[in-house]
Amino acid sequence: QVKEVAWSEVPGYYECSQSEKLKKMLLREVPYRCNVYTTCSLTLVHPNDLPKDQFTWERLARPKEKRKKRKSKPNSDTAIPLEIINGNEFSSTITNISPSRFVGMPMIMGDFRRVARTSAPIRELLEEPQPQHIAQDVSGLDMGDIPSLEKMSQPLLDPTSLPLLGCLPNELIQKLVQSANEMPRNQNINVEEQSIQHLQHFVQNHAASANRSLCDVSNNDSSKLSIPLALGTLSPQQVYHCVKQQQDKLETQDDSITNPADLNWLVNHMEMRDFFIFDSFRNGSSAYRLYPTKPVHKPNTPREWLPLSENQDNFIRWATGQTNLPLVDAGMKELLTTGCTSNRVRQNMASVLTKDLKLDWRLGAEFYQLCLEDHCVAANFGNWIYFSGVGGDPKCRHFRTCSQAWRYDSDGRYVRKWIDRLRDCDANDMEAVLRPWDFQKDWPMPIVPPETQLTWQDREKLEKT
Repeated sequence: QVKEVAWSEVPGYYECSQSEKLKKMLLREVPYRCNVYTTCSLTLVHPNDLPKDQFTWERLARPKEKRKKRKSKPNSDTAIPLEIINGNEFSSTITNISPSRFVGMPMIMGDFRRVARTSAPIRELLEEPQPQHIAQDVSGLDMGDIPSLEKMSQPLLDPTSLPLLGCLPNELIQKLVQSANEMPRNQNINVEEQSIQHLQHFVQNHAASANRSLCDVSNNDSSKLSIPLALGTLSPQQVYHCVKQQQDKLETQDDSITNPADLNWLVNHMEMRDFFIFDSFRNGSSAYRLYPTKPVHKPNTPREWLPLSENQDNFIRWATGQTNLPLVDAGMKELLTTGCTSNRVRQNMASVLTKDLKLDWRLGAEFYQLCLEDHCVAANFGNWIYFSGVGGDPKCRHFRTCSQAWRYDSDGRYVRKWIDRLRDCDANDMEAVLRPWDFQKDWPMPIVPPETQLTWQDREKLEKT
C-alpha cells in the first residue's frame, strides 16, 4: 500500500485542475488511509506565509494610505471542498493555491513585492531526504511510456494536421523541431548538481558585473537560471541562500572590490517571478482571456485588437523574423534557433506584436510556449499580460525598437550576429545597422512605420541631423 503521496503545486489552470482531481481522489476514493502532502517549491516565499485576508494585503501594500477600519475576513483555507477535510489533519498538509486564497493580492508587482518582503520570511532549505525514506524497489510500479523528444515532435510534423495557431507555415515548425532535436543533451549527468554548480559559479564570478539589460547577454551577462528554475532542478530558495552566503563572505573581506549589494538583483528577479506565479494561481482560467483582469494603468482607454483572420500575414512575418526591424527579427532568429532570448529582446518583440501590430497577446504567448526552452506557464503568460498592457503594468509601456537597440545593442553586435545581411556592416556606422532601410536600397520597409520605432527625443535628434 502507498502510505503517502506528495507533490509540489505548479502554475497553470490545467495543472491546478489535475492537482485538485488527485487530491479529491486520494481523500475520497482510496479505500485505506493515505497521507496527502502538497507544497509549492517553485516560489521564493511559501504561499502559507503570505497574508490570509484582503485587508492585510492592502495595509501592507500601501502602509501610508489611510483606510477605514474593518474586520478582516480570512480567505478560503483550502482549495478542495471543506467536507473532504473537515475533522482531520489534512488541511495542515495541503498547500492552498486556489484563486480564493489570493483575494486582495496587489495587482501591481511593486506592491506585491513590498508585502512579500514584509510578511513572508524566506524559509531555510530542507534537508536532503535520507536513503531510507526513498523507495528502493519500484519494479512493481507501471511508469508508463516516457516519450522521446522525437516522438513528441511527430504530431507537429504531420502534413495532414491543421496549422498551429491557425496559420503557422510547416517550414517554421520543421525548423523549430530541427533546432530542438539538434540541441546538445547529455543524459549521463546529474542535472540538479550541474544547476547548483552553475548557480554558485555565476554568483561568485559574474553576478556583480553582469549587464543584464543588454540585448546580447551571451557573455555572462545573464544568470541563465531560467531553465533549471522552470524545470524544478533549482529552487528560488537555493538562489536566495547562495546569494546571501556570497554577500556575507564579501562583507568579511576587507580587500574585496565587489559591493555585496550588486548581487541583490538576483533575489529581486526571484521576487518578480513569484508575482507572476501567484498571479497565475489567482487568475485561474481567466489568465487565458484577452483581458485576464482590469488593467491598472491610467488612463485605461479601450484598446484596438485586430482579428487574426484579416492579419495573418503580419503575424507570420512577426513569427518568422521578417518584420524588417533588425532588433525584432534578430530576436526571433535567436528564439527559433536556441529556444532563448534575453528579457530585453522579448519585451521588444511583445511590444511590436501587441502595441504596433495590435494583435492578440495570446498569439505571442502561445507561440513563445512552443519555442521557449525555459517555458514556464506563469512567467510566460504573466510577462505577456504585463507588457501587453492588459494586466498589472501601471505604465503601459510601448517599446520603440530602434531606440532600444541604440541603447542596449549600441555596437550592433546582437543584430549583426543574427541577421546575415547586417553581419558585414561597419560596426562604426550604427545608423546603417539600426536603420538599414535608410541606407540599403534593397532593404524592404519595416512592417510598421519606422518613425514609430523611435522615441520622440530620438526623432528630434534625427530631424536635426
